[in-house]
Amino acid sequence: MHAFVEVVIPVFSIILVGYALGRIKRFDMQTVVDLIVYLAAPCLIFSSVARSEINLTDFTTIAGAALAIILIMTLFVFFVLKLTHSDKRGLYLPLVFGNTSYLGYPVALLAFGMEGLSRAVVYDMFNSLLIFSLGISIVHQEHEFKEAFRLPLLYAVVIGLGVNLFNIPVPQVLFEPIEMIGMITIPAALLVLGYQLRDVPIRATTIALLASAYRILGGLMVAFVIITLFSIDGLGRDIILLQAAMPSAVMSMILAAKYNRDATLVASVVLMTTLLSTISIPLILALL
Repeated sequence: MHAFVEVVIPVFSIILVGYALGRIKRFDMQTVVDLIVYLAAPCLIFSSVARSEINLTDFTTIAGAALAIILIMTLFVFFVLKLTHSDKRGLYLPLVFGNTSYLGYPVALLAFGMEGLSRAVVYDMFNSLLIFSLGISIVHQEHEFKEAFRLPLLYAVVIGLGVNLFNIPVPQVLFEPIEMIGMITIPAALLVLGYQLRDVPIRATTIALLASAYRILGGLMVAFVIITLFSIDGLGRDIILLQAAMPSAVMSMILAAKYNRDATLVASVVLMTTLLSTISIPLILALL
């Protein structure tokens, strides 16, 4: 109940505001998305990583776990689609890639503070890197690995980590405005998430339900195997489990629509996993 009141209710209240706003009035949300991606999120990432207690060991552990989880999830989806003779390649996106930023950041921050956020950022960095490279390659059948390097998010992590590891002083007069701009990210991202879900239909309910169970439970189970095999503990363990079980990434819905790959079904999975996460997130936090 504690996790539900202090984490889930604030997060999903803002999502509901975004959803209601989208039902009442139409806005050009692309401008807000660009503001988040190109300015606010990099500032948040830099400020959280630069002054956190994360070290190189934590970084490599979380990064390695994120890569392993995503690649294993991809392999499982490949075998399932082969065995069922399904041509729904768009399902790779919502089944493999979680909402580790728009939803992962606020949950990690509210549940574990800035130390949790800085580790969630590392996990999300590799989730984002792979969705814009491996993810696009799967649905578009073209190699687009360079797309991830066009975004400032990756560079914000690298610069923030460099400042942290080498104890490079950043004057407070510069750090404070960066931190303030970064604070825009979480409420703005949750509003965008709610707004983008305003017209999402629930189609192919059985497939969407099975896919949703795979995304959340499958991600959690694979993460549990990884942390057990490599004896990962502490806050890094908690963040890996939490991020691995996030609902489907909203970006998967956007990419499926862009490349015309099972867009309606993908959108249904995104919506259903997001709804189910109101139950799964507090349960996972309670277990942690």
